[in-house]
Amino acid sequence: MRRRTFLRATSITGATAAAGVFGILKYPRGANAAGWGAWPADKQDTIIPADRMAQSVLEIHMNGGLNAFDTFYTVPTWGAETQTYVHQFAPGIQVGNPVEPNRDERFDACGFDGEELWEPAQINDANGVGLYLGPWLLPLRRRPDVLSRMRIMVQRHDQVAHEGANPVSFTGDRPGQPRMAGVGTAIQRYFSENPEAGGGLRAAPYSYVLYPGAGFNTFNSLSASAVGFHPGSARPLGVTVDPNSLLTQLLARPSVSDRDAFDHAITYYRQQYENRLRALGLGAATRAPERGNYEFADFARRNSLHLLDILSADLFQPITVPDPAVCGDAMNAVDMPRMQARLAASLLSRPEDTARYVMWIDTGIHSSVNGGHDTHSFHTRFASQNYPHTFEALMEVINNADENENDPGKIDLDRTMVVINTEFGRTPTRQVNAGETGTNHWPWGYVTVFIGGPIRERGCYGAIDYAPGEATDGYANTNYISPAENRLMVLQALGIYPFSSQTFAVGDVRGGVADEVEAAERVRDVYLGLSV
Repeated sequence: MRRRTFLRATSITGATAAAGVFGILKYPRGANAAGWGAWPADKQDTIIPADRMAQSVLEIHMNGGLNAFDTFYTVPTWGAETQTYVHQFAPGIQVGNPVEPNRDERFDACGFDGEELWEPAQINDANGVGLYLGPWLLPLRRRPDVLSRMRIMVQRHDQVAHEGANPVSFTGDRPGQPRMAGVGTAIQRYFSENPEAGGGLRAAPYSYVLYPGAGFNTFNSLSASAVGFHPGSARPLGVTVDPNSLLTQLLARPSVSDRDAFDHAITYYRQQYENRLRALGLGAATRAPERGNYEFADFARRNSLHLLDILSADLFQPITVPDPAVCGDAMNAVDMPRMQARLAASLLSRPEDTARYVMWIDTGIHSSVNGGHDTHSFHTRFASQNYPHTFEALMEVINNADENENDPGKIDLDRTMVVINTEFGRTPTRQVNAGETGTNHWPWGYVTVFIGGPIRERGCYGAIDYAPGEATDGYANTNYISPAENRLMVLQALGIYPFSSQTFAVGDVRGGVADEVEAAERVRDVYLGLSV
């Protein structure tokens, strides 16, 4: 083929490909003309009011398991005599660990310096128990503007291992469920297919999952990017945050000497292959979902340079921890939480190509022996370093409403809802077979936290009973939510209709709801607390 003929043909097929990608995104698998996830016209009364709706979500996943009893669900009267709950490792006592520093050294090094170990109760759980904020939430306790928009959700499931619990927490579905998809997948698809919601086809992703670099044990965390029954174009962009990241270099495609000619060639030969299939009477095969996935991948590759400004090299420059900025023995380490917070804030605050969802998978400033926040041993040592440091990194990228801060590079809680999630909690008793210095997995009673967006008042939904340390059912299953309901809350907060064959069903909402209207109203009014 002569060069002029080739270029003319590829310019035509390039336009055809772009139109094809848009068509696949706009009307995938029989979606209605309003776009996938659009709120049905006959159910508009159940949608969150526009002035309360979040525009974006930052989710922090405390990978390994966040202990509720020394953070968001501290009850000082529980376990004082039995050394359980927040008193598991009483000040100055580390059973089986005689070399652990005493209370004053440990707590003062973490920035307490005379501060109380817990904030007085401001809210009650469903049983009327006053909830305090525990010792490792000092950065949040210093931000009343954030606490005033915090809603604690008691949660429960039955997956004891990380490998099962992580997929459940990311997706709301148990492993093996074909529809299992990360909540970021639904968000990516919704905004890609709904220009009227401020979205539409673009090269920049709407959803990102930020993985920590340097020896991260995934524990099935890649399920955060699972697509289930959604098209491949809905997959969030996974980004490994690492000081040695090659992502910026790879996006520049330095090994391709003439990018335009290369992209034209790929588009041309793909179109030629499809034409041959049609000639053989296999037109239906060319409309298969995998064709759409390939077209979107081709589209993304041709527009990879667009991501260079969004994921620029400066966002991957190392942040180190100078002595004594963090308590414990992690001095001069790479500050992964602050690196992830910096990138998340940049993606969510951009004036153009703004992200709608960012998940920051957190493993702390100094991962435990078992990885991340998985403290089977030396719980106090690692919790005292990791929890406050991560929450301090979070507070640094949220504008302080009490001080009228309006930094355009930071997160505004009126626009962005923050979710603090985890695959499960930690036991209210010591893990005996680990030298009695750590805690075990505890999916039967833990918490997730929602801050900002639709949340305007401080509150709590559900309760954990003292004797078993478990969330138990009250009337009509009202004392906790499931991971599926957690995911439903995120989708509804963004105005995304959550009931479809690719997402959730009415039966995923507890409390005896009869149909989609009642289910949506329960998530909006009871769980998100909009009727409060």
